[in-house]
Amino acid sequence: MRRPSSLSPIAFALGVTIFVPAADAQPTKINNCQTISNPGSYVLTDNLSADAGSDCLTITADFVTINLASFTISGGGGGFAGIVVDRGTGPRLRGIAIRNGSISNFSLGVDVGEADGAIVEGLRVSGVTQGIAAIDSIVKGNTVTGFSDFGISASGGVITGNNVSDGGNAGFGDGFRSSGGTVIGNTATNNGSAGFRVFCPVNLTDNTAVG
Repeated sequence: MRRPSSLSPIAFALGVTIFVPAADAQPTKINNCQTISNPGSYVLTDNLSADAGSDCLTITADFVTINLASFTISGGGGGFAGIVVDRGTGPRLRGIAIRNGSISNFSLGVDVGEADGAIVEGLRVSGVTQGIAAIDSIVKGNTVTGFSDFGISASGGVITGNNVSDGGNAGFGDGFRSSGGTVIGNTATNNGSAGFRVFCPVNLTDNTAVG
């Protein structure tokens, strides 16, 4: 029997062509402060600086992922937030993820309080009034230091593996009061008030508070 050897390279080539990712699947690059009003994946390509009294990145759409890619977002003083979710008059946003970078010199580092099920992870927040605010979200592996009010305030959700230090008030703050959350494996060090200020029902396990 004759073997159709000439067809094999063609079939292989077609297979490779079929699975090449489309160009529009790449993350949208960000190199300035702006409002993000379309779903999708976004990545910083440089450090960002907000004008005095201004936010830097405002999210108004569902299903937005922002990768800071180890860059820094800096405030100009008096600005509200480095990254903030704004749902306007619509329902609470969903599918928000923010990760991997530094934020400093804002009133509030990250505010995802108007989103449900957000993910905030791998951030380094410093020199702010308040660090991270979230509701029913995952707040994981962040470092918040040098804040004047609270480090992380979250109602519900999962708060794990965070390190909060050298703040003027509570390390982990008042937001736990409105609904139960799970707070596991966090560290609060040298804060001006309580390390953890929580309100039942909360699952508070394997955390450390010092000073």
